[in-house]
Amino acid sequence: MDEHDDLSVPPPAGPPPLLSDEQLVSLARQGWLCVDLPEALSRTLKVLFNDSGKFLKLTSQVKTRLYPKKLGTEFGYYPVENEKEYVTFRCHVHGGPKEVLGIDPLTAASTGAPAGAQLENNVAWAWREAAQYLFRILCDISRASDLDFSVWDNILDGTLTMPGGEEEMTHTLMRLFRYFPSTGFAGQHSDLGLLTLCVASGQGLQALDRVGSTRDTPAWVDAPVGPDKAMVLIGETLRALSSNTVNTGVHRVVGNPEGRNSIVFALRHSNRHDIDFGLFGGEGVMTAQELWKSVQVGKININSVKELRDKQRAKYDAERSKGQVSDTIINGQR
Repeated sequence: MDEHDDLSVPPPAGPPPLLSDEQLVSLARQGWLCVDLPEALSRTLKVLFNDSGKFLKLTSQVKTRLYPKKLGTEFGYYPVENEKEYVTFRCHVHGGPKEVLGIDPLTAASTGAPAGAQLENNVAWAWREAAQYLFRILCDISRASDLDFSVWDNILDGTLTMPGGEEEMTHTLMRLFRYFPSTGFAGQHSDLGLLTLCVASGQGLQALDRVGSTRDTPAWVDAPVGPDKAMVLIGETLRALSSNTVNTGVHRVVGNPEGRNSIVFALRHSNRHDIDFGLFGGEGVMTAQELWKSVQVGKININSVKELRDKQRAKYDAERSKGQVSDTIINGQR
């Protein structure tokens, strides 16, 4: 028998490694990493870019009717005047996973699915593939930290596929953005979740180079462009779980004369289980909601309208002056 056919050798635990040691060190130090995406995920994102572009060209009335705004900026269609517009998916709204989840995005257009269902099918497909990609990175991080892969079981419960309805939602989401030419931007911020995958059709997303920056002069690195390339960002939740041994990915969006569309998948912790920091070498247990609230302290939602951002910033500045919050980075997604 060929030595490679020896069934007595157990298969490797968890998914095979995705990132090199050098990439992992860079991700932990910088809080971000530019990556080349697998062919299957890239193909799915290319189809989703096409469908999201069509959706975002619809009238505001139609977009609002299909995906009414809920939970502030956390669900549905949300326009920000002179800056951007985006739609946030937290679960299926039209059709549901039993009707569309199993349909390959390349053939979904011929299914005769109801309005919104074809777009959701492609979102659900991309959600599943992007989640598996980020899960592999989390496994690489746990492997490098001598942690068992099972530490993610409860934290990711219900997050790796797009929920069928609101009653099944977790904090995880996917957003489709359109930044307006020249005036579209997002201020410097870090994300709330575990890991965020950002893919864009145009320039504008920049990440802070912690190694090349000085206190007075920040250095910024442009994110790659195209459905086959992405930027992965570490969020506040993963930093908290690591006891601050990894950095968050500080980033911003600057104006682009051509404008830009982007797809953002934010993998966040599940709301179904308590969080045991002891599994990660820390101490204590928090409820999922307590952890969610703790990572939002001192944050400003850069995806809300300017008036609301200004109110949040004024409240944050007042609390900081009283020593009630630390000097933290603004929050949002690109």
